[in-house]
Amino acid sequence: MIGSFMGSMESTVVATAMPTIVGEMGGLSIYGWSFSIYVLASSAGIPVAGKLSDILGRRVVYAWAMALFLVASLLCSIAPSMIWLIVFRGLQGLGAAGLLPLALVMIGDMFSFEERARVQALFSGVWGISSISGPLLGGFLVDRVGWPSVFYINIPFGILSAWFVWHWWEDRHLLTKGKPYIDYPGAILVTLAAVSLLLGLIDVTVWYGWALIALSGVFGYWLWRVEKSSPDPVLPMALFRWRLFTVTILHSLAIGWVLSGVTAYVPLFVQEVQKKSATEAGATLTPLLLAWVVSSAVCARVMLRIGYRNPAIWGMVMVVLGSAMLSQLHVDSGKMLLIGSMLCMGTGFGMTVPALLIAVQMTVERRSMGSATATIQFARSIGGSVGVGVMGAFLNWQVGKVGMAGAIETTFWVAGAITILGLAITLAAPVLSAEEMGQRR
Repeated sequence: MIGSFMGSMESTVVATAMPTIVGEMGGLSIYGWSFSIYVLASSAGIPVAGKLSDILGRRVVYAWAMALFLVASLLCSIAPSMIWLIVFRGLQGLGAAGLLPLALVMIGDMFSFEERARVQALFSGVWGISSISGPLLGGFLVDRVGWPSVFYINIPFGILSAWFVWHWWEDRHLLTKGKPYIDYPGAILVTLAAVSLLLGLIDVTVWYGWALIALSGVFGYWLWRVEKSSPDPVLPMALFRWRLFTVTILHSLAIGWVLSGVTAYVPLFVQEVQKKSATEAGATLTPLLLAWVVSSAVCARVMLRIGYRNPAIWGMVMVVLGSAMLSQLHVDSGKMLLIGSMLCMGTGFGMTVPALLIAVQMTVERRSMGSATATIQFARSIGGSVGVGVMGAFLNWQVGKVGMAGAIETTFWVAGAITILGLAITLAAPVLSAEEMGQRR
């Protein structure tokens, strides 16, 4: 939980400090790369970290990921220029790639189905609290201590987290005997495919953006060919023949798209269209986060009785309802419509996301738990990047025709269409009761 809190809070804490950092060091023209490089590195590293944990064990991979994260944090605090800060943020992202997915993998190793469903609610709470407290903590540290403190604060908590895991964690899955096989070609290709896709999505209005996306497709095809013949692939291609896993991956792509779109464009709507303050714009996401935490706890108890499928479907229905409310927003809309939309979507996310994740963890072979869980996280991250890129391009295309207000309102319809697609995908999930999942495990 400590490691997850650090990894998820890092982007929001740094976002508060970046204006001050730019004021001192300059580099406004490359300001955005301090965030983009973190997302690029953490997204590309997720499937590799998950697979390595299956081969080498959770403890070793977690410790190395934490060490990289902490060393990079220390280097960020003493960066002499914006360029070096961006380089060190990339290293930070690589470290975070091992922290967030491995926390979910370790939950799968430690707890039974009954326990795991409840523990997932705690981790959802960690994510919600970090998202809310990050900007507040970042502002306090920058004002009272100085911007390097937003990186220093990681050190004591990271050491504590790594010490707990190193001393008390016991790997419960069977590690590879003898010299392990590591799929270096697969690791390189999945990294190249992810990085070129994410770089292309930064700006899809120019020719080289589409060229990078096409290059990503080439790397993806090459990856598929390599992984089919690999004795122990980074991306578990064999699992895609399993309907539950395939549904969960497609669902994660859709959820990542919608969630990133909402978190990016709802505050923009409040600030730029309704002309509210930045504080009010940021606070609009609080109902979504709080509802997510509460509904995760409720979902955990429901799953113990009726299985995963109905909570996953009901959750997507709530996301569709919230998206429909979001599409009705306009300049003069009151707060209640927006709050209601965020509550519905947060409740839906809190039900549908953990339901499918726990179902996969309960029924996958233990030796594939790390790669399966990391692939789900990777799909959600890629979906989020694609969603923000496509919705941003759509917004820019509409602004010249209907103005900012009309463009954002129309963009919300794009998110709504993706939620309906996500519901259709979820309906294809196989029926498994709680007892059947336990038997398969």
